[in-house]
Amino acid sequence: MRALYVFSLLIIGAAGECSSGQTQINEGTRTCCYYDTKGIPTIGVGFNLQRSDATSVMAKYKLKLTDVLADCQKSTKNACLTTAQATDIFNNGNYPEASSCASTYAPGMPTSVHAALTDIAFAGCGTLNQFVKMKAALVAKQWKTASDELKSSKWCTDVKSTRCGLDVACIASGK
Repeated sequence: MRALYVFSLLIIGAAGECSSGQTQINEGTRTCCYYDTKGIPTIGVGFNLQRSDATSVMAKYKLKLTDVLADCQKSTKNACLTTAQATDIFNNGNYPEASSCASTYAPGMPTSVHAALTDIAFAGCGTLNQFVKMKAALVAKQWKTASDELKSSKWCTDVKSTRCGLDVACIASGK
């Protein structure tokens, strides 16, 4: 895990910063319906099609939710978004919601720390709120302790090691 942490710091250094781009890369962009790692029908940049607003969000792009979900069930690609539409949903819905959650969870965090918290909150605000000890360390500006709490979490075990490592490095940076 230490090698992953160092590798992640190198990647972040090369990329220049922790940002919303990190979440886009972590999630990937898929223009047609797919099942995420938990079996939830999803589209775009991690947009959960079981959300209460999924019907209206799909309608905004002239898609019927039932048709999009049929693509998941039948492994077809008849009701898909464009890449621009997927990005629009991310930029104007999913990411701002996750960012707001991160701001409520730990107000006033440095940019890189906030980006990592937002990346975690992208799975849902409830996911981020489970990190009670990490929150206490963040409030105390104990970046290493906070990053260690994340690194040893079930969330880090569940997500790709690269995603965990990047978020750990962003928090540890205290920037």
